Amino acid sequence: MKILFLSLRCPYPPQRGDRIRNYHFIKQLAQRHALTVVSFVESDQEIDHIKQMAAFCDRVEWVRFHRIRSGFNALLHSLSRQPLQLHYWYASRMQQTINKLLDEVGFDLIHVHLFRMAQYVSCLSGIPKMLDLCDSMALNLHRRAALDRSLKWPLIKLEAHRVRQYEIETVNAFDWGTVAAAFDRDYLIQQDENLRLSVIPTGVDLEYFQPTSAEYQPHLLFTGTMSYFPNWDAVLYFYREIFPLIQSTYPETVFYIVGNQPAAPIKRLANRSKVVVTGYVSDVRPYFDQAAVFVSPMRSGSGIQVKNLEAMAMGVPVVTTSIGALGLEAKSGRDLLIADTPKEFANHVINLIGSRERRQEIGEAGRQFVEGRYNWPLLAQRLEAIYSQICNETE
Repeated sequence: MKILFLSLRCPYPPQRGDRIRNYHFIKQLAQRHALTVVSFVESDQEIDHIKQMAAFCDRVEWVRFHRIRSGFNALLHSLSRQPLQLHYWYASRMQQTINKLLDEVGFDLIHVHLFRMAQYVSCLSGIPKMLDLCDSMALNLHRRAALDRSLKWPLIKLEAHRVRQYEIETVNAFDWGTVAAAFDRDYLIQQDENLRLSVIPTGVDLEYFQPTSAEYQPHLLFTGTMSYFPNWDAVLYFYREIFPLIQSTYPETVFYIVGNQPAAPIKRLANRSKVVVTGYVSDVRPYFDQAAVFVSPMRSGSGIQVKNLEAMAMGVPVVTTSIGALGLEAKSGRDLLIADTPKEFANHVINLIGSRERRQEIGEAGRQFVEGRYNWPLLAQRLEAIYSQICNETE
């Protein structure tokens, strides 16, 4: 099958949720199909990165993304009823690139990543199209609006309203849609019960993320892109309301915040005692090796928290919130621990630090959990089943 795969961001290196999802789907699909990948890139380094995808793809194309130009375009359309993200990510060069490929290659199917890329082919007919939303951006923005009290709040509220309607319209313009978690699907189907929407989780590279015999330290770990609001909100919540409770019992505990592009509030934490803010790291595994507990106190966001899966794959016990555990079929108390109050969360962490046996028990169960449900070859097969169905329907 000849597949046109439209990726919003360069899929390589696979170091954040959307890149991880696309990279591994592309790598798996390329074993059985001829893939042409098209993506935005933001730097010369990303051009080098996307060229590496040509090692297993038939063809790779990219379009340079200009943030200043995109910001101006969004401002120019600020009175539009469509989401500002749509205008921010629109580039005539991208449309021309896609149109040229469609003229040159007889594709059997188009796979589109996120509704921001859907605008380039949503009106196209005659070719089966599948949209991978990953998660509901409307739900993500709705949760952020409930927590964010910055000057951006009115814009976030307005954008949430615009995105809610647009997401539904866009899924309906495609033959099928996918999301990473059941609660995202349920949220969208509440808006339109006729949506053709399936759940295919984001997986984890089980060969790359493996438990080691390294001796852990009294370290607590959080990983993620630190310019992303749900992540830095979770870190600030943990530092202000949970970490002091843990330190009252274990004062030597160190909180590691590992992830690129830390927002200003996170950078300021680097000056605090017992807090380490690393910024970008090329390999997160050494930090997992030394961590006693992985803390994921998410209060907003949507989709599956890949950070939790990676920690579980590394055999590190995870303590998260109900929101952080949404989308996972994990059992609290066996595969991970869930707490929604600062005191309960701190108690779980304290108990894990103090009990090597409990740490090992939760860590091993977490590893077994991801092995059985989140391996990429199995997830790619589920994606291919959707491909086959919509292709058969359009014959």
